[in-house]
Amino acid sequence: MTVLSTLGGPLLWTNTIVESPERFTLHLGVEDITEIENALVTFKAHELDGNEVSIANFPLPKLMGRLSQACKDLHNGKGFFVISGLDIDAYSVEDSVVIYLGLASYIGDQHGLQNRGGDVLTHVTDSKLWTVPKEMRHGIHSNRSLPFHSDMGSDVLCLQVRECAQTGGGTHLASSWSIYNDLVREKPEVIETLFSSSWPIQVSGSAKYILAPLMQVHEGKLLTSVDPGRLGPHSNSTTMVQGVPKLSSEQEKALDALLESAKQNEIRVPLQKGDMLFVNNWAILHRRESYEDAEASSRHLVRLWIRNTELGWAIPENMAVPWKASFERMDVEKVYNVDPIPVYKVPKYSAGSAAFLIDEGEEEKEEKA
Repeated sequence: MTVLSTLGGPLLWTNTIVESPERFTLHLGVEDITEIENALVTFKAHELDGNEVSIANFPLPKLMGRLSQACKDLHNGKGFFVISGLDIDAYSVEDSVVIYLGLASYIGDQHGLQNRGGDVLTHVTDSKLWTVPKEMRHGIHSNRSLPFHSDMGSDVLCLQVRECAQTGGGTHLASSWSIYNDLVREKPEVIETLFSSSWPIQVSGSAKYILAPLMQVHEGKLLTSVDPGRLGPHSNSTTMVQGVPKLSSEQEKALDALLESAKQNEIRVPLQKGDMLFVNNWAILHRRESYEDAEASSRHLVRLWIRNTELGWAIPENMAVPWKASFERMDVEKVYNVDPIPVYKVPKYSAGSAAFLIDEGEEEKEEKA
């Protein structure tokens, strides 16, 4: 496969796919929910911690076949699916998280770290408990819109909808395979730039940044890893990360073309309270609409990063640094917080649409996108 050859396959879906939600929705019926609740009872009987949930102790013998097919479609088909039909208000917060992790265990057997503090669950919300002004918080902890991006470091992005916004807040997806084909046809001059290992990407630690491609074909698959907020010396409202090269004019042009094509190929995924969204993070970009919350509630998504050892895509070495920080660190104890942090601290440095915080000291906590 040459760089300028177009791609084929099920990832080339168009926005008409939302007209047939049954194509990407695994709806839970009464029997499915009964089986899930029985699995919850079985798991709790083992007296294990919630993070220990697995296929072995969360048995779903009937639902397992449908979950297996959805997992295959996630990795080798359309690249995303939604689990719907669960009344999340029927369960305690702790039980809803166990159910989430239990269902996710049939999709991926590895959990990725989302920050140096060991958090495996991130709460994407604008909590009414936080007193820090929204403009001083990271984007995922505000109600503003987020541009198209991938969660650099994740294989499969999982989002559990604990609460919806009153208005707005929709989640949009775009296949990077469709984006690539559009660019090959309409703006082929940007392809070489997107594939070049010259993009300055902010990372944690003393290095501050790495140079990597945004797109690459590896073992027959097109992988895309891009977060506009981590490219170049982006700043937040208070400071700027120093020493990170600026994007060249060619890179700015290529990034604009990629994001423009994403908007042209996007779909708005219909998500309801209690739904769970699973996205192949190497194949699909996502963005969020701005939103307004109701007076008594806040939009709240619980984010999880997972990998399927058997079906997960092979990752090229020059795109692996963020991924290794999430899935290969063995020196950090994993933490599964079921609720958002009660007190929000202003980050010193902030970049990345998916929450990537850079700290000056190793002792401080960060969130990786």
